[in-house]
Amino acid sequence: MASDDGGVILPRPYGEGFEFDDGLEDLIANRLNRMEKGRRFWGRLANTWSWTLVRNFLPTLAILTAVAVMAIPETIDPTLAAIISGAFTICFLGPSVLASNFALWVGLDRLGARGRTRGERDSSIERILNTLTESRLHEHMRFINLLTFSFLLWLADRFPAGDETRGLLLVSSILAASIAVAHSILVERRTPNHSDDLPFLVHHAPSQHKSTLQDPLTEILLAHLDPESATRFTRWKESLEDKFKKRINPKQAIEHSLHLIHLHGQSMLSHNQLVEEFEKLVSAKNVESTILNNPHLDLPTLSRLMGHTRAWQSDLFRQIDRLQFGLMDHNESIAGHSWRMDASLPLRCGESRGDLFVMVNNLGTDSIPIELEVHVPDGQPSRQSFRLTPTPLTPPNHPLPMWSNDEEDAVTWLSNLVGAAHVLWLGVAWADDIEGRRPVRISIRHVDGETISSHTLWTEVHPRSSGGESLRRRMGVARTVARRWQNQALAHSDHSKFIAP
Repeated sequence: MASDDGGVILPRPYGEGFEFDDGLEDLIANRLNRMEKGRRFWGRLANTWSWTLVRNFLPTLAILTAVAVMAIPETIDPTLAAIISGAFTICFLGPSVLASNFALWVGLDRLGARGRTRGERDSSIERILNTLTESRLHEHMRFINLLTFSFLLWLADRFPAGDETRGLLLVSSILAASIAVAHSILVERRTPNHSDDLPFLVHHAPSQHKSTLQDPLTEILLAHLDPESATRFTRWKESLEDKFKKRINPKQAIEHSLHLIHLHGQSMLSHNQLVEEFEKLVSAKNVESTILNNPHLDLPTLSRLMGHTRAWQSDLFRQIDRLQFGLMDHNESIAGHSWRMDASLPLRCGESRGDLFVMVNNLGTDSIPIELEVHVPDGQPSRQSFRLTPTPLTPPNHPLPMWSNDEEDAVTWLSNLVGAAHVLWLGVAWADDIEGRRPVRISIRHVDGETISSHTLWTEVHPRSSGGESLRRRMGVARTVARRWQNQALAHSDHSKFIAP
């Protein structure tokens, strides 16, 4: 180690052989673990039925207490009532307040500037952190409202019965408790599970996505996951790809696995049928450790992610449902052995925009390029054109059962047809002054201009801050659907992990 100019021997961090380890990474990891343990501990306590019941009933009880003090002052001691009310507030609201603080601290550490990697979607991260900050603010407001009630009740006892100031203070305490009742209902409705295994998923809303979905279910699922959930899903996918490489194409196997989970969530496959299908992908002895109880994402958690994604983009999944029923009925769209185009758009497009999904299948035998055109009158842009060459795949010429162990079934063919299709996820938008029922026309034609098929979809366009579906409402629906799918999967595994919506 070289000497400095001042004759003092100092370490040179960039010098040769410098191997000093200050343990900074371990310190950060330990801090994150402590934060996460705190969030889980206080969250589990806040979510117990007894704490939840008292927390919801406490504001109403506060109003009844203040009324009783006014009605029978000689019987009820306001100071004692204030002390008991304050103690109950600290005891039963404290855990939820602490859980909201720990949730924000964990979010800042994991998704904030230090935990953010280049390329992550900043708008999504900022939305999550803003929502966590808002949740903490509401918890603090509810806590302060009830403590204010206790203080006003105690302060009223400083004045004799019949005094005008005492009466005003008691009325003010009733007002504070009434505000707490309304605010508590709002907070409980908006606050997700405090000890959630995926704490940021319910606060996430998709912002950016690809136009062409090569692996539709995989890519649309990733587009609807927060950064932490996306990391866990990527690790799950990589762990399965190592198993699948020995038997089948890994990407196709991942897609087929997600199709199976989606069909199970839709109650189209029983749990036993689902397990049998998984055993075709991996050996029977490995299905438990590889898929059902994967260390990155187990089956209930995967079901939750799929339910969350379907709730956000139900239009695409309705296209998959129509393809499934077409296979089972062998309807004209399948029996024609020609081109099949399916498109969907929300019935209501809020904030002057919407998501258009188009799925094009070549059900013939020859690979033929075609052109797809999307015409949105008064849209921004009004026309979009794409050159497509879907993989040709001829389906069976007879109706298929939903699931079968001995013959072809819709489960296998559904995954094959979606994989062979050309799936587009397009954003359509209108100018701010456009409102009301508007058409969107989708056409596919041969490269020589001959039209193959054309559809016109209609939607109600609502400008910003108008009658469209709010982002908060869609996030709430996604939260409810995801929990229902997760609990459905948990019904076949560990009942102790059941999570109420």
